[in-house]
Amino acid sequence: MKIGLALGSGASRGWAHIGVIQALEELGIHIDVVAGCSIGAYVGAAYSSGKLAELQKWVESLTEWQVFALMGVGFYRGGLVSGLKVFKALQDNFAYENFSDLNKPFAAVATDLYSGREVDFLQGSVIDAVRASCAIPGLFPPVCIDNRWLVDGGVVNPVPVNLCRALGADIVFAINLSADFRPQSLLQNQSEHEKNQQKNSDFFKRSHAQIQSWFKKSGSKDDIEQVTAEQNEEGEVDILQQVNSGEELSANLNTSPNALPAPSILNAMSGSLDILQARVTRSRLAGDPPDILIEPQLRDFGMMEFYRAAELIEEGRNSVNRIADQIKYQLRLSS
Repeated sequence: MKIGLALGSGASRGWAHIGVIQALEELGIHIDVVAGCSIGAYVGAAYSSGKLAELQKWVESLTEWQVFALMGVGFYRGGLVSGLKVFKALQDNFAYENFSDLNKPFAAVATDLYSGREVDFLQGSVIDAVRASCAIPGLFPPVCIDNRWLVDGGVVNPVPVNLCRALGADIVFAINLSADFRPQSLLQNQSEHEKNQQKNSDFFKRSHAQIQSWFKKSGSKDDIEQVTAEQNEEGEVDILQQVNSGEELSANLNTSPNALPAPSILNAMSGSLDILQARVTRSRLAGDPPDILIEPQLRDFGMMEFYRAAELIEEGRNSVNRIADQIKYQLRLSS
C-alpha cells in the first residue's frame, strides 16, 4: 500500500505541514509520495529531500525582521516582494536541485496565468517548480518557465490530491490549511479575521518604516530625495500608502458611520485569496476526495507571520493527534 501526502497552500500557515508530517511519522505511517502547492511545495521539497529537520531548525529561528529581509519587501514587476533569498535558502540548504535526485517521488503544482490551466511539475528543476508554485498573485512576481508565466498553484488546485494519485498513491492524506477561511467560518469569527487581516498591513507598515530608516542611516540627504523622487515618479510611494491604509478611502466614500473600515489593497488581496482558495479547495476535495483529511486550526495566524513557526508546527502536530484514532482505524494500525 502506497501512501501519499498532499500539502496545501496557505503562505506562512504552511509551517504547520512540518508538525503534521512529524506526527504522522510518530504514528508509524511511512509516506511514499508527496505533492505540494505553494508553501506546501516548499515544505514538500525539503521533506522529499530528507531535510525536513534542517528546515524546521531554520524556520523556528526566524524573527520578524529576518522574514522581512528574506522576503525582499519592495516593489517588483508583478509583486510586493521578490522572495529571492527564500528560494536561495531552499536551494542551498533544504532541497536537491532536480526531481530525479529526491529521496521520495514529489510533484508541485502551479497555474498558467494566461490560459488558467493547472501546470504540474514532476521532473526538471525542483527549485524552479517550487518558485512557480509559491508565486502568490500580487505578493510574489510571476515566474516564466518554458515560455509560460506561472503563478501560485492555489489559484486552481490548493490541495493537490490528484497529483498524489498520479504518483501512484493508494491512500492519500490531504492537509487543508484553508479550513478556517470558509465563508461560513469567516462570518462566525469576523472579528478574529479582521485582526488577522490587520496583521498583514502592520507587517508591511513596519517594513516600509524600516526601509526609510535604512535610507536615512546609509544615504545622504540628496540620495534620499533622489530615491523619493524616483518612487513618486513611478507612483510607488502612493501605492504603498494605499496598501497600508484604507482610512483615506473611507473618508472619501459616502459610508455609514457603522460601516467597517475600508480594506487596504493588501487586505483586499489577501482576504480575497483566502476566500478563493477555501472555495476552490472545497470544490476540488469534493470532486477528488482524499482518504484522510487533516485541517489545522489556523485562523489566528496571518499570511506573513512566518516567524511564528514553532506555534504553527505545534498546531500541525495537534491536528493529527486530534484524529489519531481515526487514522489508526482507517489504516488498520495497532494502537
